[in-house]
This record gives sequence, C-alpha cells and structure tokens, in this order.
Amino acid sequence: MRKSQLICSLLALALCLLPAGCRSREAEKPAAPEKVTLIIKTPPIGLGNIPDVGEAEVYDLIMAAAERFRAQYDRCDVEFVVSRYDYLDEQAQLVDKYGTPEAADLFFAGSWNLPLYVQRGWMVPLDDIISEELRSDIDESIWRQNTIDGKVYTLPFHQLQNTLMVNREMMEAAGLEAYIPKDDAVACWSTEEFRLICRELAKSLTDENTFAFMMYAANNQGDSHIMTLLRAYGCPLYDKNGNFTVNTPEGIRALEWIREMDEQELIPRGAENLELLDCINLFYNRQLAICVGNLTNMWDTRNRGIDAFAANFPSLDGEGYCAASTNGFCLFDNGDEEKIRVAKDFLQYLYTDEELMKYTLGTIPVNNSVIRQYQDEIWMLRAYGENTSHVVNSVQSNRNWQGVRDVFYIQINDLLTGQKTPGEAGEAIDAGCNAALEKGRTDAG
Repeated sequence: MRKSQLICSLLALALCLLPAGCRSREAEKPAAPEKVTLIIKTPPIGLGNIPDVGEAEVYDLIMAAAERFRAQYDRCDVEFVVSRYDYLDEQAQLVDKYGTPEAADLFFAGSWNLPLYVQRGWMVPLDDIISEELRSDIDESIWRQNTIDGKVYTLPFHQLQNTLMVNREMMEAAGLEAYIPKDDAVACWSTEEFRLICRELAKSLTDENTFAFMMYAANNQGDSHIMTLLRAYGCPLYDKNGNFTVNTPEGIRALEWIREMDEQELIPRGAENLELLDCINLFYNRQLAICVGNLTNMWDTRNRGIDAFAANFPSLDGEGYCAASTNGFCLFDNGDEEKIRVAKDFLQYLYTDEELMKYTLGTIPVNNSVIRQYQDEIWMLRAYGENTSHVVNSVQSNRNWQGVRDVFYIQINDLLTGQKTPGEAGEAIDAGCNAALEKGRTDAG
C-alpha cells in the first residue's frame, strides 16, 4: 500500500511539474512579434528600362521587393510603408523625422549627407550581413565608396558611371578614325590626344553653332564631372588629409586648359550660362561632338539614331577616368532591435532574388555576376562593367558636400567669364571648398 501511494504521489508531482516546465521553456523563447512595420523612403531615382518590367524607379523596385519578401518570410508579419520624397526634401523627410514615429527605417541612398548621418550615430553598419560571396562579387573600389571609418553603411545596389559620349560620325569626318575604339569598348585617351581630338573636331565642324566639347557652369548640376576634368594634368583633386588641392601647378594647368578651350571656341559660347542638361541636349541635337553621359544616355543616343561610343575623361597616362558613384540601401538606427533585424533580413533576401537584381540592368549592376549573366544581351554592359577600374569618386566621405557644390561651380563660372584668372580660380576653389568641408566637420562634432 505504501509503495502504491508513493508511485501515485510521484506521478502527480510529475504531472504538476510538466506544465510548469513547458511554461518555463516557453518563457525563455521570445515570442515573434505579430507585426513589424518598416518605413522605407527614397528620392525619385530612375533605374532605366528593366527587362520584363519597362521604365522603373527605385520606388518600383522596393514595392516589388516588399511583396516578394513578405510571401516567403515567416519570422513575423512585415508591413512596408514606402514613400518617395523630392531631392530637396531630404532634410524634412529624413533629418527632421528622425526619432519620430515617421522616421525612415531604410532609405535608398542618393544622398551626399550620409557621412554626416554616420557621424551623428544615426546609421547601422551593414558589415555583418555582407557574406564573403557578396563581398567578392563587387569590386573593391565600390566597397571603398560605401565605407566610412572602416565600416560599410550603404549596401551598393547599382552604379552610376559617367564617361564621355562621342559622336562617331563627327570623329570620322574629322579624320580621327584611329582614336575610335573597336568592339564597343570604352576609349582611353591621354590628355594630349584629347586636346588633338578637340582641335581636329573643331576644324572639321562647319556649323557655327556646333562645338567639339561640352562645358557648363550655370549651377552645381554635374559639378563632379568638371572636377574629373581637373585631373587631366595630374591634379589629384584632394590631398592626403581630404582637403581640396586644386591650387597647384597641375590644377592651375587644367584650369588654364579650360580657358584655352573657351578662347579657341572648342566649347559652346557662353558656356557659363549653360547647365549639364543643356549640353546633353546639344549632343542629342548633334551640336556637340563630345559630352558627358552614362549608359542610359548612350541608349537614348542610340534610340535617336546617333552613332556614339564611350570614352573616359583624359589623363596624362592615357588610362583615363570616369566619374562614378553608387546608390544603395542604408539602415537607420531607430532603437528597435527587432526592426533592425527584419530590415537586415530584407536586404539579404533582396540580393539573392534574381528577379529583383534585374532592376540593376537599366543602369549598371555592381555585382560582377549579374554583369556576366547579361553582358551578351545588353549593349555596352560588358564595356562599362570592365571600366570600373577607371572610376574616381569626387565626393569621398565629406560631411558637407552640398556646401562644396554651392561654391565650386561659381569659380568655374568666374573662370569662363574672365572674372578670375586660372590661378585665382584655383585659390578660390581650395579656399571655398575647404571652408565648406571644415564646416561639415565642425557641425558633425
């Protein structure tokens, strides 16, 4: 009897302990939240013509990515709130709303202000979601563009590579066939070769309203391309401390060259009153032989019936430069670890989905694997992909790039109008741009 009572007591005790044990284990495992809302914001960045999609913007990419991600994600129920803001509204949409319920969790970076946001501690580094496979699939120069203080803060999605566009028929009419690349490659010219090409083009042009080369200085649009041109005589643009160093023999020689092109009428008359888009339209209208442009512009040129090829900006060694930047996804630190985890999962998923990666094909993919997959189907994709090693980045990690832009173009304008000599313009560029950089450093603390 005692033995039977003991067994019953032990069974009862076990039954009492079992639910408690289950509850204890359940308490240790955090319950997945029922819903996480991710707010994603983007300016209206165009992505060009996407295979099987058509003309698209980043907004279209994000909406497609959100739908595909939700369909396969089981960690929680994710709601996406996606919106576009005008470029001029970045302060109102990102900065002013930081720390409020309307703050962005992710944004697609077409922003020069990211280094400032990082300095303020607002951004989440993304190194922990970059696999070795992804790291090796993207050129190291692109990773450097998106790295601040040794950490990656923008997951690059596509690159914007600006070379020069050259009218092939005008080159042939000027007897310059020897400088035309074969097989849709990007031409590389030395500075002296480029000067000869411009002179010969000008000699062959009979229309007084048609010119050899672009130039503009009405506003700050396209200013980084003029900065790339200043490298033609060996000016590195920046010194080792990250300050502008145009007031050097090499930089002043480049500024003298711009003045010479104006005096020799190699560039449009009154170029100080033109903006970048004016020059692109002149090229489309066959009134410029050479103009800055990217792969999308090249396609537009082809669709307009103009036979054009790409060329790098000139350099002393003949290798040449192209002005380039990348856009991609950035993650705000809004203090919610679950949101950050879900946002990282979203980004990791996006880069594994072949249909979503097609959205890079309207511009230039950063992933070498995507370029290889489609390079035989898309005109000039192989050539631009192989041109990445010629990339220079004028923005670097500056904390006040807008301030730089506000003063740089004014000096080029003064140079073209004769208000400043090349030496005075070089001195003013360094003084004004470096003051803007220092203000950015000071404001960032």
